Amino acid sequence: MNGQFFKNSLHGEGAHFDTAKVFDGVDWQEAGDKSGDFPHSIWELLFHMNYWQDYMLDLLNGQTPKSQNPDEESWPHTPSPESEDEWDSAIAYFLKGLEEAEQESAKDLLEKVVPGREDTRGDCLQTIVLHNTYHAGQVVFARKIKGDWPPTELES
Repeated sequence: MNGQFFKNSLHGEGAHFDTAKVFDGVDWQEAGDKSGDFPHSIWELLFHMNYWQDYMLDLLNGQTPKSQNPDEESWPHTPSPESEDEWDSAIAYFLKGLEEAEQESAKDLLEKVVPGREDTRGDCLQTIVLHNTYHAGQVVFARKIKGDWPPTELES
């Protein structure tokens, strides 16, 4: 695998809808809706994706994640954002993290980046790709249940 592979994979190129665009057109007030017995709201999924993407980017930057209980901390305490600003900021943060991961894909993928472990830059990027892909699929499914998929810009 090379850096271009990861850059493409971070966006689902050739495999699925662009991960960077799955939240496009989602109204912040509807992001907390749990329709059709779906276990998570779109807000919860975005929060969770941000948490783990940030966690892996910390590892890539040689930082030890501060979390004591990531399984619990990676899900928000409320199913909805409190404001449009919080929603927009969370999306912007997710996109910023994708850009950081893209930048990491241009570096040595075989470099060991986690002190005391064998994890390489490529391993961390692979985790970001797979985790984001899994949950982006859940976002699409949640939007389909609500009748909000595909985004209107794709229908024309």
